[in-house]
Amino acid sequence: VGWLQSTIGNGSRSSAATSYLGPNFAARRNLDIVLNTRVTRILKSKSVEGNQNVFRTVEIALDENGTSSRRTIAARKEVVLSAGVIGTPHILLHSGVGDSAELKALGITPHLHLPSVGKNLTDQPASFVNFATTSNNTGSIFTNATLLAEALNEWNQTKTGPLAVFGGGFLAWTRLSSSFFKTMPDPSAGSNSPHIEMILGAANNILQLATDSPVVSAYLVTLNPISRGSVTLKTTNPFDDPLIDPAYLIDDFDVLTLREGAKAATRLFSAPTWKGYVLGITGGLANATIDAEMDEYFRNTVSTNAHPVGTASMSAKGSNYGVVDPDLRVKNAIGLRIVDASIMPFVTCGHTQAPVYIIAERAADLIKEAWM
Repeated sequence: VGWLQSTIGNGSRSSAATSYLGPNFAARRNLDIVLNTRVTRILKSKSVEGNQNVFRTVEIALDENGTSSRRTIAARKEVVLSAGVIGTPHILLHSGVGDSAELKALGITPHLHLPSVGKNLTDQPASFVNFATTSNNTGSIFTNATLLAEALNEWNQTKTGPLAVFGGGFLAWTRLSSSFFKTMPDPSAGSNSPHIEMILGAANNILQLATDSPVVSAYLVTLNPISRGSVTLKTTNPFDDPLIDPAYLIDDFDVLTLREGAKAATRLFSAPTWKGYVLGITGGLANATIDAEMDEYFRNTVSTNAHPVGTASMSAKGSNYGVVDPDLRVKNAIGLRIVDASIMPFVTCGHTQAPVYIIAERAADLIKEAWM
């Protein structure tokens, strides 16, 4: 258990956009940032040394609804696709890069057969368990408009207060009992890697739905999910949203991890130090007395932890699966590289922000090495 680490500076979230595209960088002469524009496809370009799979032309629409005419931009060296775990496969599939049979069935001409595009979608399923307390502090910025206004004023004035921090103050990690892995493989990175994350918050369920009674909450996360989902196309229109199937809790291991996380949280809040303050589980999980009832609760409350990866996964050169090679180049193609969380073959045993930054920094070195 420790303090929750957050990328917050001066009361505001520090993101890739605010850092890598900050004012100093946005003003660079060799960088153009185009707003209100959408990439619709990556188009094939002239063949190189007999290779027909050259993708160095980007098709764009100069609006957000597809009513304007399309334009193209050609790269001299390569195109770097960084549209994210959902956007990257969405663009690739509309470009004819994916499973040829699935593309033909939809009416899209296939240009490069890569069946792994859009497959292997992996996210860390999350849910929560609430514990009733004896606190008489029923005020919450989520339920009290006056408190919210005061918190907003404080943030505007000093960049401090409840709006300057993440919902939970503490983070806990734990592993499942080794007895579970007598009959199944351990999906973690090793014996010192956790299976369960718990974000702990002492508020009116600040981590999830607001309640009228003061509670402490444990936001539970399955860090090593086995379930795999997909991103596919609904239509041939690039402006139509894709079909996203996160496939949460398809594998029983994932719901088992949430269940064991709830038991671990119960043990934590049953410690003597909480006596007289924490009363016990409240809410939907309060009446669950057997594992099957707990599993049903989690299947009904599971949500995203906003850590999706894997829809354009990396694999070894020559492998018959995957989308990019270890240099992040699209397999069997020239001129196209992918740099975002979609290239991660599996989700890391924690949060994905730092790993994505690491991937991007490594990609920058690879690109410089190739062209400078």
